[in-house]
Amino acid sequence: MINLTINGKPAKVKEGSTILEAARSVNVKIPTLCHLDLHDIKMVNKTASCRVCVVEVEGRKSLAPACATPALEGMVIKTDTKKAVKARRTVVELLLSDHPKDCLICEKNLDCELQALAADLGIRHIKYEGESFPV
Repeated sequence: MINLTINGKPAKVKEGSTILEAARSVNVKIPTLCHLDLHDIKMVNKTASCRVCVVEVEGRKSLAPACATPALEGMVIKTDTKKAVKARRTVVELLLSDHPKDCLICEKNLDCELQALAADLGIRHIKYEGESFPV
């Protein structure tokens, strides 16, 4: 077993677990978009391509994607620092910059993970201009 700390909470997880799994074990929510765990068919997507789940790990200069970073003995992780939240906001704003702008007529409206994440992060306008694609 691995012992680590997440937002001041001690966590104990099996060796080979990710930071995301460790956080979930102590009821710490880390947002994700690309992470997919289809345990019924034993398939886990850990591509870390969206970077929405970035966290700060004590002793590291750069942020770490929680869905793909292995939990290590003694790690101290902070999920809600200014640096991590700012990075998440930027990532979501960049994703939205290329996202179709017709949410009101989209069948996923009000049941959309990206829309919910943007609301949770307080994103009300998009400061980046990407390409828009029709739904």
